[in-house]
Amino acid sequence: MSRISLAIRMFVARRAHYRCEYCRSSERCTGQDFTLDHIVSVSAGGDDSTDNLGWSCFWCNAYKQARHDATDPRTGEKAPLFNPRRDSWDDHFRWSRMKYSVVAKTAIGRATIAALRLNRPALVRARRLWVRNRQHP
Repeated sequence: MSRISLAIRMFVARRAHYRCEYCRSSERCTGQDFTLDHIVSVSAGGDDSTDNLGWSCFWCNAYKQARHDATDPRTGEKAPLFNPRRDSWDDHFRWSRMKYSVVAKTAIGRATIAALRLNRPALVRARRLWVRNRQHP
């Protein structure tokens, strides 16, 4: 059994509008149950407060793991990963013209797209379907 209550889980999911706070996939569209993400991992000193919890699809959570930074592929420098409690998604990302891919605006965006594989082929294919059905973005 989880140490985080159902009430807190539901609060985090509602706050995220039942979307992954990284790739922006809709839980409803994926047919998968999403999960809580400790933005700062417990092993790195993070806690279970709602200020440190995000809503995440399985894949973004798996790729993120306990990391809080990654390499910016443009500069080769370390950059923080996107933090949905601190950062605005629109400041760091935008959608491509067709809305299938996430495009970075900043080093945080580039590092996050690369580390979490926000444009993984299966997800881009799914976004095409969601766009056609007016379910995305």
